[in-house]
Amino acid sequence: MNTCTACGEKLSSGATQCPLCLVPVQQEEDDVYNLEASGEGIPTEWEGGAVYTLEFAARCPHCRELIRSLRVLRLKRSQVSFTSPLPRGGRALVCTSCRGIISADVSTL
Repeated sequence: MNTCTACGEKLSSGATQCPLCLVPVQQEEDDVYNLEASGEGIPTEWEGGAVYTLEFAARCPHCRELIRSLRVLRLKRSQVSFTSPLPRGGRALVCTSCRGIISADVSTL
C-alpha cells in the first residue's frame, strides 16, 4: 500500500489522487537506486560528515518523520573520462532518520 507524499495518508492501489489532500499520486520510478532493495545496507563512508541542528523541526520528504537535524556529506569526483570543467566536489544533505538524500550540489567550495 502506498502513502501520499504530501500528507502521509495511506492510498489504495491504483489511486491517482490522495482522498485527503487531493494531491496527484506520483508513480514510483523503476530506475531509482534503492538501498533497501540492494541488501547491502548503508555504505560506511556515509556514516561520517557533519550534523547540523535545524532551528525548527521539519518533515523528511522520504520517510515523513519529523527531523531536527541534517547530516552534511562531502561529494568527491571519483571518475571522469575527459578533462572536465566541472567542480571536483560538493555537498549532500541527508536525513538523519532514513538517510535519504534531501539535496545535493556540486560546487567549487
